[in-house]
Amino acid sequence: MTSDNTATASEPASGSASASAEVTADPSTATYGDSSATVSESVPPAEAPTSSTVNDAIGVDGQVDYVSPRDVDGDGLIDLTHSRVDGIDTTTHYNEDGTITLIEQDTDSNGTYETAAAQQSDGTIRVAEDLDDDGNVDLATFLDPVSGAPVRQDTIEGNAITETLIDSNGDGEADVVLIDSDGNGRFDTAMLDSDADGRTNATLVDTDGDGRFDLGELDSDGDGNFDTVATSADTDLGTIESLEAAIPADDNYHAQAGTYPAESPSDL
Repeated sequence: MTSDNTATASEPASGSASASAEVTADPSTATYGDSSATVSESVPPAEAPTSSTVNDAIGVDGQVDYVSPRDVDGDGLIDLTHSRVDGIDTTTHYNEDGTITLIEQDTDSNGTYETAAAQQSDGTIRVAEDLDDDGNVDLATFLDPVSGAPVRQDTIEGNAITETLIDSNGDGEADVVLIDSDGNGRFDTAMLDSDADGRTNATLVDTDGDGRFDLGELDSDGDGNFDTVATSADTDLGTIESLEAAIPADDNYHAQAGTYPAESPSDL
């Protein structure tokens, strides 16, 4: 899913009552039809997404095969829509006020979702991707809700975050890379681009796992080559936690690593 898919995740669903399926309280019995099918009168027309609404929400231009609004809890309001656009199955979840809370896509029609997008507590949009179709998230990208630019990207292996790229200055480019090199659930290596020239000018390593950097390689003259080696015996190289501070405290990384209190240990 691209930033176009997720930039509208906070926009309200709108449209007329000409969606392409009837609303049913039981998702398993939702009926599908063509564009002439109408939504049950019990559902407020303003809450019924149309084909064009779904296209806008999921960021796909193409032929809408069907749109199925579903009232899961029977309160007369649409809770989710299931649609198919050019063979891509999309489930879009809504709040009671019509705002989108989650978008899931099955791009290869195998019955499992390969991408999902949801707004986070800090306002960013998290796009999770299952790259190898094994049912587990492999890549999670956090997008700025206004610009759609990535502000952070997590690589996930074995249900653990092994690498995180962070744009700490908001220029659209990653300038901090945190790496868990031994797979113990804690970052131990940092690569920094402190002057925003697109090149790493410092690599810091925590060799003993105490959270403090013990060894550093520095490019002191900015020529792209490391020319200085520093150790914690010579100077204070800082801590991993100071760089992790760019990750929101309620994020699932901190639940995994145990470095900050988390609201809940959310699923990867």
